[in-house]
Amino acid sequence: MLRVKLLRTLLLLSLALAVLFPCYEYFVDHPHYHKLLIDQTEDEAIRHARYMVHVLGLENSYLLRGSLPDENDAPLKPFQGDKRLLKFRIFSATGEIIHSTLVEEEGRVNDRDYFRQIVAKGNVFSKVVQKDNKTADGDVFKIDVVETYVPFMIGHSFGGAFELYYDITESVRQINVQLRRSMAMSITMSAVFFLAIFGALSRANVSLLKRAEAEKALREANEALEARVEARTEELSSANEQLSGQIAEKTLAQVALAQALDDLKADREKLEVILSSVPDGVLVIDGEFKVRHVNIAAEKILNASLMQLSGQKLADVCTSVDLAAEVLRCLEDDFVSPVFDFDLKVEGFDHPRTYQARVAQFSPEEGPSPGIILLISDVTREREIDRMKNAFLGMAAHELNTPLTAIIGYAELLTTPETVSCFEEGQKHEFLELIHNKALALGRLIDDLLDISRIESGRPLPLDYKDFCLVDMARQLIDAHRTEGLSHTLEFVCAEPTLMLCADRTRLEQVLEHLLSNALKFSAKDGTIRVALSRRDDHAELEVVDHGVGMTREQLAHIFDRFYRGDSSDTAAQGAGLGMSLVYHVVLAHHGATSVESQLGEGARVVIQLPLAPSEDTLVTSSPFVS
Repeated sequence: MLRVKLLRTLLLLSLALAVLFPCYEYFVDHPHYHKLLIDQTEDEAIRHARYMVHVLGLENSYLLRGSLPDENDAPLKPFQGDKRLLKFRIFSATGEIIHSTLVEEEGRVNDRDYFRQIVAKGNVFSKVVQKDNKTADGDVFKIDVVETYVPFMIGHSFGGAFELYYDITESVRQINVQLRRSMAMSITMSAVFFLAIFGALSRANVSLLKRAEAEKALREANEALEARVEARTEELSSANEQLSGQIAEKTLAQVALAQALDDLKADREKLEVILSSVPDGVLVIDGEFKVRHVNIAAEKILNASLMQLSGQKLADVCTSVDLAAEVLRCLEDDFVSPVFDFDLKVEGFDHPRTYQARVAQFSPEEGPSPGIILLISDVTREREIDRMKNAFLGMAAHELNTPLTAIIGYAELLTTPETVSCFEEGQKHEFLELIHNKALALGRLIDDLLDISRIESGRPLPLDYKDFCLVDMARQLIDAHRTEGLSHTLEFVCAEPTLMLCADRTRLEQVLEHLLSNALKFSAKDGTIRVALSRRDDHAELEVVDHGVGMTREQLAHIFDRFYRGDSSDTAAQGAGLGMSLVYHVVLAHHGATSVESQLGEGARVVIQLPLAPSEDTLVTSSPFVS
């Protein structure tokens, strides 16, 4: 048998498991299957009883002898075809059998305790009757049955009961057959499992015994070896003393070398930190125009790692632009600036980015040819600002020149004696009114320019807080646009007719004027502009919706930029590109919020939220008398 205690313990545990599996099958699974069979039989009896109540229309009436149909009537026929249903009886509230599959039982009264104490109180009563045993009523069956009493309740009152006898002989037989098969399989598997474990433990026992013998032999050989080593050690001691001096000298040399390597590593790490901290891309190129080193910023710009770029020709680094040719042009011509721009498509951006490259030469310690340092900076924003400023200067000149030309022209007509007499008084008044309107438009544009200058200089916008009706202000501006004879439809919606606001009315008129102007300019001639006012807790909400040309995602990202115009072509709607920037900053000065939603071809929706009343700190810092 097994001589190792641990193996004996494992064998006993395996034996216990092999016995446990069949026992669990017999004492746990088998009773559980029987209970499931009884529960299902009881549920089926309840369903039959409920079905009988429904088809007989007895939901709200007590079970009485005269209220039931004959045995051959349609409601009872489904039960006659159920072979598992051995007997079916219906009891009145007094316990009298008013219907039974055995006609001779009708009229008998069930006065047993289980009927009065359980069924009559509204509880289902089931009993499993095994073969040759008595039912609850004292009957004897030669098969296995389940006897179930289902009470019929009307509110909280007992209205009668249904009794059903179901044949479960076949189901019990199948469960027993399945149990025998399962037990046989469990016993077989447990035996195989135990024999396998026993065989494995037996082999392990043999292996452990052989290992113990091998360890004993190894100890004996080790003792002999130690004796030989001790003798050999004495011989090597003298040789070791001679080598100690030589090792000490080599150690000093290695320490010096390690210190030099550490210094070199520290210098290299400092250089790496410096290059990594530079926000611009740095490329180090040798005399053969091969890349030798790049920093992290250059890796991101070129979308490649140092390992991929190292040793690669500069001409092959970027396929969209020939950097080698540009660098060579800067180096060969002394009159050419060592700076050039190039565009490069960068992952994560919809359009190419503009980069500025600066070329510088250096003399390396090794190699006859001088090296090149290429410094790459992202100047996309600077170039975009230059473009917007140039476009703004042209547009501002046009916007200033248009009303000024009209003013000068009509003024000449009114001041020239030869022409002024040709016009009637009404026409002269119309000319003066047009000059006045153009002058006001010119003044508004100049005010916008002054406001933009104030914002760029970092000074706050002066605000004159006063209480006024926001609804009246919006209605007046909308009515003024309606009187201009536009073909657009202006809708005004307000849920609160007396929405009061404490703010700078002139500034908010400026905001709404810009929003309406944009909506009218970028909508079709017969388009609809919707202006809505509402109150959200302690904020007023102004919404302007149009169904015009809309904006792309890129245009929407720059909508609040100064001088920005989504379409700067000659055929685009006129404007200086200041309106939405002023709207944003005026609302921000009121401690409000501005949001814009738009899709190309579907119009735009601008929502402005303003506090109904400013805080005391806001009143102090936003006073027009504070510089």
